[in-house]
Amino acid sequence: MAINAPTFSQEIEIGTTIGVSNYFGDLAPSPVLKEIKPAGAIFGRYNISSSFAFTGSFSVAMVSGTDQNFKENQYRNLSFRSSIYEMATLVEFNFSKYGVGVLDKRYTTYIFLGLAATGFNPQANVNGTWINLSNIQTEGKRYSTLAVSVPFGMGFKCRMTKHLALEGNIGFRRLYSDYLDDVSGTYPNVLSILENNGELAALLSDRSVEVSGQPFTSKEGYRRGNSDFDDWYIIGGISLTYRFYSRIKCSRFY
Repeated sequence: MAINAPTFSQEIEIGTTIGVSNYFGDLAPSPVLKEIKPAGAIFGRYNISSSFAFTGSFSVAMVSGTDQNFKENQYRNLSFRSSIYEMATLVEFNFSKYGVGVLDKRYTTYIFLGLAATGFNPQANVNGTWINLSNIQTEGKRYSTLAVSVPFGMGFKCRMTKHLALEGNIGFRRLYSDYLDDVSGTYPNVLSILENNGELAALLSDRSVEVSGQPFTSKEGYRRGNSDFDDWYIIGGISLTYRFYSRIKCSRFY
């Protein structure tokens, strides 16, 4: 005899994240704890199975860095902050079978890998005013403030109730741009910038003047950053997710 018995579909989740962000690049050869800034995200997830999931997310973060954190770079005297807006698609793999099925676990660790579009806007502080650096062309070059990035990382998931789960993760982002901090290659002809664009543009190109107290001198062609390596940023946080359920019917035979 066939009996129609109800079961549940549990593929869809939504969530929100509160976290922190950091960066390493030309102004931070390694992440600096005091440069940690707030970050947040919203996301949706489609659970293909108890092992694999696709996630789409929108993240907002802030990063910053300064040469004053590293003794060997203090003479250069560059600094920045930048907002980050990231749209990402991720693939997740759960190390344990995770869900609400009879054989599923209530918790698991997981890894993720994806592709993202990242918008950024490097700024420098001059006498309390934040100046958009991409407009200044501090190295005499135009660059886009939108770039591709590759997020990857790991985390944990813990189901608290049928619908709610607590999660945490840390993710590294390899940005395919070296201008998150507005520093990449060599100094332009700063004297030419001074003559054509004014003192503020020249100052933002070569801020060592503020440390040395010496007048502008041309450092054209001298190394300002390292163009061999692109910039990175990090986002980590704690998330609360909600899993939706819908009734479906399946046949049982006795």
